[in-house]
Amino acid sequence: MQNDQFRKIHARFVLAGGAFLLAASSFGATAPQADYVLGPGDQILIRTIQVKELADKQFYLEASGAINLPLVGRVILKDLSLVQAESAITKAVEKYYVDPDIAVTVVEFRAQPVSVIGAVGNPGVHEARGRKTLLEMLSSAGGIRGDAGPVVKITRQRRYGPIPLANARDAGGDTMVAEVDLKGLIDARDPSDNIFVEPYDVIAVPGAEVVYVVGNVKKSGRIPLGGRSSISALETLSLAEGLDPKAAPSRARIMRPSDTSPTAGRKEIPVNLAKILSGKSSDVYLQPNDILFVPNSTAKGVTARAVEVALQIAAGVLILHP
Repeated sequence: MQNDQFRKIHARFVLAGGAFLLAASSFGATAPQADYVLGPGDQILIRTIQVKELADKQFYLEASGAINLPLVGRVILKDLSLVQAESAITKAVEKYYVDPDIAVTVVEFRAQPVSVIGAVGNPGVHEARGRKTLLEMLSSAGGIRGDAGPVVKITRQRRYGPIPLANARDAGGDTMVAEVDLKGLIDARDPSDNIFVEPYDVIAVPGAEVVYVVGNVKKSGRIPLGGRSSISALETLSLAEGLDPKAAPSRARIMRPSDTSPTAGRKEIPVNLAKILSGKSSDVYLQPNDILFVPNSTAKGVTARAVEVALQIAAGVLILHP
């Protein structure tokens, strides 16, 4: 009796060890196969000592979510975890074997759609095969653009489980939403931020708030604030590589969106860059969507419409990075 118990315990140990080694080699030692939910397109490996007809054989989940096993026929595994799949197969095989030891691992994962949108190189719907991390999905979408904002936003359908982040919250309906600090994610400050994505997740990388510098500077363009609420005129000018020889810095101005209405146009704030550069006047700060405009010394006046045209040209050509 004791020998029989020992053999069963030994068999389970061998199966568990083999399953772990296979998972570690084909999928990555950190990938949590235990909570993976099976679906059509997955390919599994069954390991068993007693049931020779199934031992070390691979089976493909059909469109119906079933596998076709020798002896027992079709077994539905769709929407089951690996532990549940082991129980379902064990129950089917018990008609022919007493106390079979069944271990199941996934050897090939089905492709699942994940949307990556916003400030990435290749936004759109991407097919994720197997368990992919947040960083892996951002990489497969062409990486982060230079005008990305400070956070990554993840939206998930509730049926695929919670988002394992402390700030996860209800987004209404059947979805949840959470945010991850982008710089912290890239710097790997907290490995738990690099969560595994689930089918139909929406990963959004909003663009950063920006300011614009146009006119008689060496490089016109837009400057991402990178999570900051403002940027100084001197830093803006530095990123634009300084003034053009024909510039009139004493007549510069900041074109600021109206506080009352987006359609009310912009208000002009005179800025004497010449005094700021010489230290005779304090620096001023630009807010999100401000335009720092430096006119030509030969021009008597420039209309707001001319500034907007210059902005449209500069914004589409160059991003100036802090």
